[in-house]
Amino acid sequence: MLQTGMEKQILTLRTSHTAEELRDRLRHWEPWSIRVDFSNGVSTKDFGRLTPFNEHPLSKFSLVEATIPFAEISGGRMLDIGCNAGYNSIHAALKYGTRCTGIDVVPGYIETARFFSELAGVDAQFYIASAETFSRPEEFDVVLHFGTLYHLPNPVLSLRASFDNLRPSGYLALETQVYDHPEDPNICYFMHMQNNDATNFWALSSSVLTKCLELVGFRDIRELLKVVPKEGLAQYMARTILVARKPERPSPRPYPLQHINERLVAGNHEVHH
Repeated sequence: MLQTGMEKQILTLRTSHTAEELRDRLRHWEPWSIRVDFSNGVSTKDFGRLTPFNEHPLSKFSLVEATIPFAEISGGRMLDIGCNAGYNSIHAALKYGTRCTGIDVVPGYIETARFFSELAGVDAQFYIASAETFSRPEEFDVVLHFGTLYHLPNPVLSLRASFDNLRPSGYLALETQVYDHPEDPNICYFMHMQNNDATNFWALSSSVLTKCLELVGFRDIRELLKVVPKEGLAQYMARTILVARKPERPSPRPYPLQHINERLVAGNHEVHH
């Protein structure tokens, strides 16, 4: 079921389950971090919640929808990195007939996404897999990479994998945290354990993020939105949403990442000897 206005930012799923049957299933995945409504009146907002809780989980997708021509690639393939409960994939499948693959490292999210996609009756598959290593070269027209990059120890590996997994002319939609120091645009912030979260790692600066996207091969990089939340982030940090594109005829990478790694190892060897 699709909505209009502000309601379009909430996924609503039809179900033949009774309200009590559905509540029993949803309690298994408490606490919830996102709102999903159901045709029998049940909603995840009425269960135990995490803080923060996202009342409008489709808001990021709604923003990139205005830039990426989903209607023109109707029936195409989308990779949803850090898919959580699969709400973006299911929404894209319902609205555009997109064939979606979602990955996450949290088993409970994958269980939930599979249950929701079964309710929706859509063509979507969900797997436990790493954003840094998942590889299906040139299979996807769109890669969604929302809220995951700063949770990765090696974020550039994930950007490179995203590029490789896209078909030529494919789109990357990226949402992440950035750290923009006013005195040096090259400073990045190692944010491990920020908000007591052991999965937080790197907030790249905006300029470093753009440069990394260019180094792995992306072009037409556009920032759609940058906001500073009222709480939860350190000084000079913000959340940004970018869209980038893989060229129709990708050029050879100017400096393959494995060569960068080799030079770093060699440099460390020289310093210590």
